[in-house]
Amino acid sequence: MKILGIETSSVIFSLCLNEDGKTIREFSKRREVDGHGDAEIFKEARKMLELAGADNIGAIAVSIGPGMFTSLRVGLSLAKGIAFVNKTPVYAVNTLDTIGLEVSRPDLRVAAVVNAFRGEVYAAFYEGGKRVSDYLLMMPDSLMKMAGERAVIVGPGVDVIAGVRPGHSRIELRGDETYLPSAVKVVLTALERIRRRDFDDIEFLEPYYIKKTDAERNYAKGNAL
Repeated sequence: MKILGIETSSVIFSLCLNEDGKTIREFSKRREVDGHGDAEIFKEARKMLELAGADNIGAIAVSIGPGMFTSLRVGLSLAKGIAFVNKTPVYAVNTLDTIGLEVSRPDLRVAAVVNAFRGEVYAAFYEGGKRVSDYLLMMPDSLMKMAGERAVIVGPGVDVIAGVRPGHSRIELRGDETYLPSAVKVVLTALERIRRRDFDDIEFLEPYYIKKTDAERNYAKGNAL
């Protein structure tokens, strides 16, 4: 089966085409603040569909957040557009899972973190290949307390954590590109559900934000009694 992977939760957009568990094409592009580069990911998606044959895409795996609000909308719009036209099932994947599950080991506690801005991070904890916490929105010092005496903290929120890192050396921070979300990781995370045909209803599928956007907060303030 051919699977199209889409990841747009961070500043690096990525796509991949997977067949029978192997990546046969991959693309990544840094998204600029003004949205420049959005068109390129749509062009590359078109190339991948032409390469595979749109009718031959058996599934779409897409990261739905948490992450950057506008960027998540770009990826989900792309997934929905392809799905509507070609009647392709969509499998939504939480961004934190794509980061944390890959690194998780039985002997080590892993915290996956994504920058939520305003001094906060989105986070989840993993052990032994499983998520062992809810998806959280928290301050860095609270996360460090939950991490305990020994843990690895990974993902695009590591820079936020670095400022409150304790003095002991048993907390490792890994924030380089190896530990960023990617379309390849999105597909790998979704594989089990794809095999079960446990797909999502795209009519009700929305980005997973955890916290409200600025627009939602401002609307709430404006309508408060």
